[in-house]
Amino acid sequence: MHTAPSSSNSRLDIAVMDRNPNVREFLCRELSVLGFAVGALPNSGSLLLALRCPRPPRVVVFDPEAAGASLAEVVHDLREHSGQVAVVLHVFEGEEPLPELPDAVLVEKRPDMRTLKAALAAITGKAAVGPERGDEA
Repeated sequence: MHTAPSSSNSRLDIAVMDRNPNVREFLCRELSVLGFAVGALPNSGSLLLALRCPRPPRVVVFDPEAAGASLAEVVHDLREHSGQVAVVLHVFEGEEPLPELPDAVLVEKRPDMRTLKAALAAITGKAAVGPERGDEA
């Protein structure tokens, strides 16, 4: 399982919070193969801790449904870190963006990862390298 670094000197490139543990682990595995330092955040409490540490992740891939009743608090903290932490809303087709996060990049959940990879490459300036797994259309 991928987890956030325990050292305050470590910094994740990408933190992944998804309501589905299988999706969360798949994304972490595939993004780490591409050279990103990735951590799985299983719940809103772990995301809030990651955001409040001295070196928060550079990007949060965030399924708003995963926050549950803590959505308002998570959105508040994401807004407070907007200059420091980029947000990718990873949602199903038809789900709306969060108006409270106007700078968030909206990426639809799909079986292939091309759109997500492109968004992360644009945000991080890091071209995705490595095997192109998970890209079958």
